[in-house]
Amino acid sequence: MTPRENALLAYRHQPHPSVPNFFTDFDIWDSFGERYFGPGEGKDWFGVSWTHVPEMNSQTETPGQELLEDLEHWRDQIQFPNLEGYDWADLAARATAGWDRENRVSFCMLLNGPFERMMSLMGFENAMYAFYDTPEEVQALFGAITYHKCRYLEILKEHFRFDVIAFHDDWGDNRNAFFPMEMWRAFLKPCIQRVVDKTHELGMIFEMHSCGYIRPFIPELVEMGVDAIDPLQYCNGPEELQREYGGRLFFNGGFRTQDVLERPGATEEEIRAEVRRNIDALAPGVAFGTMAPIIDRRVAAIVADEITAYGRDYYLR
Repeated sequence: MTPRENALLAYRHQPHPSVPNFFTDFDIWDSFGERYFGPGEGKDWFGVSWTHVPEMNSQTETPGQELLEDLEHWRDQIQFPNLEGYDWADLAARATAGWDRENRVSFCMLLNGPFERMMSLMGFENAMYAFYDTPEEVQALFGAITYHKCRYLEILKEHFRFDVIAFHDDWGDNRNAFFPMEMWRAFLKPCIQRVVDKTHELGMIFEMHSCGYIRPFIPELVEMGVDAIDPLQYCNGPEELQREYGGRLFFNGGFRTQDVLERPGATEEEIRAEVRRNIDALAPGVAFGTMAPIIDRRVAAIVADEITAYGRDYYLR
């Protein structure tokens, strides 16, 4: 059995021998256009400025360069990218040239869902005010973003043939969700449902990537047909969620990343012990993967090695 076959069986809640290793068993692509990925500062295809932060090994929105203060005239100020204006066949050929379709899962990180995109356009504080000041415009903007994402999904399926779409939209910090339940239901749930349905229509697995505390939303994500969730940060209580929803949801993560894996001074043995702890806590639910957003490459290498050492043939023991 190939690592790809093993992982896809896990996603489908079917028996498989090993714990999927997110670090070695997946070919991962960060969606073109949705973020600038180079050094220094650059713009995405909406015109949002991003700055590379070496300490994060990633990019963040450039402070003070937001395109909007409010949503009163967003239609005149924001131009959506023309998805038909790109040579997708060439982009896909270059992006996937080194992929191993037989042995690894083809995995797309589709960045900047409705809330993240609105936040990138106007900053977090202004984005939160917009729900109260101009709710109709938030609905309209989210609808336009969702339409754009669904068309993008069609292109990704045709040219990239992904197995899994990890749809990014962060909804919380380490302690709290950003939205009360009724606000999430009114503004975000319908958009996510449309993307879930489109992903399934195209024959791909839908994985919800949402950092922070999102536990209040998980029961409804399950009912909406979401297949998987990551990174399932530890503040959400992964073990309890696995007991309640392990038969219906693929849990891709659950590590104590901040408290252990990337805690300053964490030893190699502590890192390896956390990998074993998390596998023992969540793998018995069968539908489990090992996604962990790790900045330190040394830590990532240790985690990947321990997943292989401890997780190989885990379900055959």
